[in-house]
Amino acid sequence: MVSTPMNRKRRQRAKQLPVANRRRKARRQDKKPVVKVTPGWFSRHPVFVFLTVLGVLMGLFYVFVVFTPFYKRDFLLFCLPFNAKVSGAILSFLGQDITVIGTSISSSGFAVRVDPGCDGIEPIALFVCAVMAFPAHFSRKIQGIIAGTLLLAILNFVRVVSLFSVGVYFPRAFMTMHIEVWQTLFILFAILFWILWLKWAT
Repeated sequence: MVSTPMNRKRRQRAKQLPVANRRRKARRQDKKPVVKVTPGWFSRHPVFVFLTVLGVLMGLFYVFVVFTPFYKRDFLLFCLPFNAKVSGAILSFLGQDITVIGTSISSSGFAVRVDPGCDGIEPIALFVCAVMAFPAHFSRKIQGIIAGTLLLAILNFVRVVSLFSVGVYFPRAFMTMHIEVWQTLFILFAILFWILWLKWAT
C-alpha cells in the first residue's frame, strides 16, 4: 500500500488527538471555580470558645458549692480540719508550740482558724476548669489536674503556715498578707501552673 501525503496527515492527526483531548480536559479543569473550605466560626475563635467553656465549668462549680449539701456537710468538714492538722504539724516541726482543735491553730500568743476560702478550693477549681476547657489529650489533662491540684494544696499549707508566722512575729501585717497578698498570689500561681501545663501538653 502506497502512503500518500494525505494518509500521512491523517495518521499524524490520529496520533495527536489523545494529546489534544487531554489538553482540553486540563483547560476545562482549570476553568472550574475553586471552592474554598472556610472553617467554622468556633474554630476561628478559639479564645472565645475556651473562655466560654471555662465560664460554664466555673459556673457549674459554684452551683455545686452553693446548692449541693454534700459540699458543706461532708467535703468541708473533712477538708478544713485536714488543712489545720497538716499546717499545725508543719508549724510544730518548725518549733512552734501549737495546739490544733478542729479548724483552729493556736499558740500562747496567736491563733488562726481555717475557714472556707482559706482551703485553696477556688484556685484549684479555677486551675482544673482551665485544664478541662483547653483542647488537649485527655490523659494529659488528667496528669495536669493531679499535679496541679497537689502543688496548689501544698501551696495552701505554705500559706497557712506563713500567715500564722506573720501573726506571731508581725501581727500588724497579718490582714494585709491574708487579704491582699496571699489571695492575689494564689490566683497568680493557679494561672502560672496552668501556663506551665499548657506548654507541656502542647
